[in-house]
Amino acid sequence: MLLKNGFVCNSYGNQKADVRVDEGRVVEIAPEISAIREEKVIECKDKFILPGLIDLNVYPKTKTLSQKTLTSLSKKAIKGGVGTVLVLPDTLPACENEAIIELIKSMQSNIEVNIIPSIKPINVEKKLNNISILHSQGGRAIYIDSLVDGNNLLRITQYAGMLEIPIICFAQDLEIANGVINEGKLASRLGLPSISPLSQTKEIAKVSEVARHTNVHLLFDAVTEPEGLEIIDYFKHRNANISVQTPIHHLILDESACESYNTKAKLNPPLKDNLSKQKLLQGLKDKKIDMLTSLQCADYNSQKDQVFELASFGIDAISYYFPLAYTYLIKTGILSMESFVQVASKNQSDFLGLNKGEIALGKDADLMIVDLKEYTHITDSFSPYCDQRLSSRVDFMIIGGELYE
Repeated sequence: MLLKNGFVCNSYGNQKADVRVDEGRVVEIAPEISAIREEKVIECKDKFILPGLIDLNVYPKTKTLSQKTLTSLSKKAIKGGVGTVLVLPDTLPACENEAIIELIKSMQSNIEVNIIPSIKPINVEKKLNNISILHSQGGRAIYIDSLVDGNNLLRITQYAGMLEIPIICFAQDLEIANGVINEGKLASRLGLPSISPLSQTKEIAKVSEVARHTNVHLLFDAVTEPEGLEIIDYFKHRNANISVQTPIHHLILDESACESYNTKAKLNPPLKDNLSKQKLLQGLKDKKIDMLTSLQCADYNSQKDQVFELASFGIDAISYYFPLAYTYLIKTGILSMESFVQVASKNQSDFLGLNKGEIALGKDADLMIVDLKEYTHITDSFSPYCDQRLSSRVDFMIIGGELYE
């Protein structure tokens, strides 16, 4: 397969070039490549060729693990430019034994995007699962929440260090985070129980010290508190191997999207006030945020169409991930295209040890072709972005050398 006349963009720059793909890998990049006999040629004039996005915070619909939900997730991911997703382990069934990882691998053959399982390290009896076996079977990262008891937290990080497995941590104290909206004036005016910033920041501090002590590579998932970024930055400067991931929606929307009890914008962590959003954007510019995520967690519309307190958390947005980023972060000058590739693909690939995230010789041919002159219209009535006309459109995805429109 030959991609002709496109702008090839990586985290370190872009160039006008042709790209040849063979047997699932990039085998040639040059200003001009001639097609060989019977080679499929894709004309990319005036279009950008980017590495496929990698999303490390993804749930199938209703957190149910099945062929149907993973197939649906895959088709949505392709529309949004996502070629690889890490499925979090607290699904039904949970990813806590070899049988579930084998189930995911068996379903992969009928799914377009790369589905990577994560590891649930503790079972319902609060005993450690066999992390080594789960990793050898294909689990690429350990996923924990910060409420794991101290003894198990230390043992998990020690195992992760010995086996060189990265850890993803969702930092939230559920006893403090028993509300439904960000703590502040809006919550008071709407009369809704709120979630204190302390529910995240104190947990970040606790887990950061354990990560520093054990020297594991740890990614804090869904960091939305500006103070949390400062705490992590403190530990980074003390040689802790910590990375930060923030949902794209907390960089675009603020809590005002929840006005009139709008459940479409009910997320966990909750959307922040505008001042906090601006601080997060500054953190992104200052490279205190290492990765972005679509925070994909779809549910049935009936679970969103309820009173605010009873409605489910979550958003179904992976199908317009790139257009959202281009419209609100790249086109506005907050990020360059190269910087976006860094925080949406390259850093994720490095974190998981994948052969992706770049368009370079020998790398996996997980690519997207985007037209920045076109638009993506969001028609989902249960989306907080409903009826928006986003700049750019993903025209094609190439995953493992296969072309998808």
